[in-house]
Amino acid sequence: MKTAVLLLLAAAGLSGCGLLYDIAQDRALDSCDRAYSAQDRTACRKANSQSYEDYEAQRKRLKEGKPG
Repeated sequence: MKTAVLLLLAAAGLSGCGLLYDIAQDRALDSCDRAYSAQDRTACRKANSQSYEDYEAQRKRLKEGKPG
């Protein structure tokens, strides 16, 4: 177990925040499958489908005070 955690941390350090973002996004999408209705599942998937690159670009624009 400790080895797996250390490997995950090493991989995250080597690949940057993108890996952590992808892991969190996968978990969020998994939780979408537990939504009660098809409409809720679709809305959840749409809200959690942004790529890391798109997220970073939007974050950068917002930091610079530009509209998203």
